[in-house]
Amino acid sequence: MRKLRIASRASTLSLAQVEEVIAQLRTRAEVEVLRIVSRGDVDLHTPLYAMEEKGIFERDVDSAVLEGRADLAVHSAKDVPNDVPKELIVGAIPRRRSPFDALVAPSGLSLRQLPSNAKIGTSSLRRISMLRRIRPDVEVVPIRGNLDTRLGKLRGQLDALVVAEAGLDRLGYTGARSRLPLEDFVPAAGQGALMVMSRSDDREVLELLSTIDDPGSRAEVMAEKSFVEAIGAGCRAPVGVLARARDGELAMVAGVVPPDGSAMIMVSSSGPLPGGSAVADLVNEFRRAGGLDAMNEWRGLS
Repeated sequence: MRKLRIASRASTLSLAQVEEVIAQLRTRAEVEVLRIVSRGDVDLHTPLYAMEEKGIFERDVDSAVLEGRADLAVHSAKDVPNDVPKELIVGAIPRRRSPFDALVAPSGLSLRQLPSNAKIGTSSLRRISMLRRIRPDVEVVPIRGNLDTRLGKLRGQLDALVVAEAGLDRLGYTGARSRLPLEDFVPAAGQGALMVMSRSDDREVLELLSTIDDPGSRAEVMAEKSFVEAIGAGCRAPVGVLARARDGELAMVAGVVPPDGSAMIMVSSSGPLPGGSAVADLVNEFRRAGGLDAMNEWRGLS
């Protein structure tokens, strides 16, 4: 049986994601986990959208694979930049969990029910922009740290958090929460999915990873990433995009809120898998609707 060394960030959520992958590989390999503290884990004060370096959480973990200290790395797909080193390859995207955002509020209130001046935590420019459209009267509090750390701030510091629903599921969170609807919060590209990276020349590992790759999830994530790359957004821009693969078709939706919070610019497209035409159509619709202008206005402000 092959022995695999998996590199991962040391956060509780990251290790839960690794366990999800290990559970699918357990009958085929013995696994050892190499825990990495990334530069993104050290700086807990700078908002993510203000960090100039891309892949701040992934680079150090991927380095362990490139240097031969690990055989593969497990990441949240939404955090992985498009320009990964050529020596690495996406070996697997396992079946995706929920791509949606969720509001966590100990009071059990929904976003629209929260009182005026409620403090809501998030460090995502996309979530900040969408929050301001719906609730311009609340205070958005920039917040960093691992998901369990952020959840801990609900005890006396914040009234609510906006986080990825998949992260709550992976941590087994049982507190009050509500899914935020697509028409209000278009998710980040790749949200809810995992990316398992390996060396592109490691045929044995790639063969193992092919057994846990989900074609539908891969088509969705790659289409979302392709859209973000085509509009020059990057993974921290205030743009949301979601693709759904069903019955040989790929349906996509993208959204951005201008800085004035006036309305969501939302466009959609569809086409046959693997989704190239759907991506191209979505890019064109996004441009025609003024999505690029709105995105660039945010860039000027941040």
